[in-house]
Amino acid sequence: VRSDLSSGINAEYGEVEGCLRDHISDIKSIDCTKQVIRLVAEAHGDVHLDPVLLRACQEDISYVCPRSDHAKGQIIECLQATQKRDKSALSHTCSSMLDARLAMWSAAFKRAKEYDSALEMVDDLYQAIESSKHKHELLAYFFIAVILIVLLSFCGGRWSKPKPMSKLY
Repeated sequence: VRSDLSSGINAEYGEVEGCLRDHISDIKSIDCTKQVIRLVAEAHGDVHLDPVLLRACQEDISYVCPRSDHAKGQIIECLQATQKRDKSALSHTCSSMLDARLAMWSAAFKRAKEYDSALEMVDDLYQAIESSKHKHELLAYFFIAVILIVLLSFCGGRWSKPKPMSKLY
């Protein structure tokens, strides 16, 4: 991280990740950009993965979104819907942080499109499976799915072939 961006950042409260997310367009390394994009995608679904947004909106969440399912990432959706419905329903701090996060998510997803190619997606998938502690189960499911597709294609071909007229009567 550049020194002019990282001065005064407290790593304990997730501010380094927040700084990287806020300045994603300034990152030169492709690998670093991909990791930040992955962080943004994960945090987009769950407010608990974005400690800066969580701190800014903690009171609003308990007041405006008490019934939102925390496990399914519905809190951000609730905050966005509330802000869209009534701009003054959220505190100024939460509203401005949510606006900043929406802009950041938009910039990150635009930047992600630059790296979005089928080959990179396959490579990322391979690396994710290779580093997973459940890689044997994942590979077994994959091969079972391939075998089922092959078997169904053989059966489907036999069922869909027209029968000769001599065998119909």
